[in-house]
Amino acid sequence: MIDILVMYPNRDGMTFDEDYYLDHHTPLVARLLGDYGLKFIRVVKGIERDSPFFLVTHIGFEAKEEFNKAIDEVGNELFEDIPRFTDVEPLIQIGELMVNDRIP
Repeated sequence: MIDILVMYPNRDGMTFDEDYYLDHHTPLVARLLGDYGLKFIRVVKGIERDSPFFLVTHIGFEAKEEFNKAIDEVGNELFEDIPRFTDVEPLIQIGELMVNDRIP
């Protein structure tokens, strides 16, 4: 399984409309990527004022090829939506999920 991290760097004076992100962008991601094998979306907001990232979204797929196909076909629509909620350019990292356990 792969975990795509979409990381929005934290910086002074940045704008980020959390309501738009949660109410519109995240459902858009789910709707557009769902047909390509999307397994999960997790949104994590930094809780410290000086966190290196304001917000990080984890997007899961079984294989990198599924994600690549999705981005090739619907990525433009996702990327065009970003200026509607932030003036920060996200950093994207594709990683292999190494551990995914729940600790009781």
